[in-house]
Amino acid sequence: MNPSGVRAAKGQGLVEYALILVLVAIVVIAVLVLLGPTIGQVFSSVVTNLQPRGVVTSVSAERTGGGSGNDVVVTITVSTNTTVDVSDSQDASPVANVPCNASCTVTLLGVGLNAGTVTVTAAAGGTATASYAPKS
Repeated sequence: MNPSGVRAAKGQGLVEYALILVLVAIVVIAVLVLLGPTIGQVFSSVVTNLQPRGVVTSVSAERTGGGSGNDVVVTITVSTNTTVDVSDSQDASPVANVPCNASCTVTLLGVGLNAGTVTVTAAAGGTATASYAPKS
């Protein structure tokens, strides 16, 4: 015994550190269980965006006549000379094998009244989409 009558607690500090580590581990596990799917989606999105997308670098689609026309003009930019196929989510007939050297323009005739989406597929690889507004 020591002079004050209180027995010295050897190893008490080690036990306290072990308890703190266990509590920290429990908190980390709980956070990973709650946020794991979200973190996984972020990493998946980053990986997807880092992968090469093919030769189609941009696509835009606009209705003719300031939005009141029945046709849609599609402007396509590519990184390599290729041919492209252009299709529409509505009634317009697809346009195939359009030569595209750096950029090209395709007009889809009679697309319908509603908003729609055009899809451009390059023969050299890659697909891109663009949306257009409903007829005003």
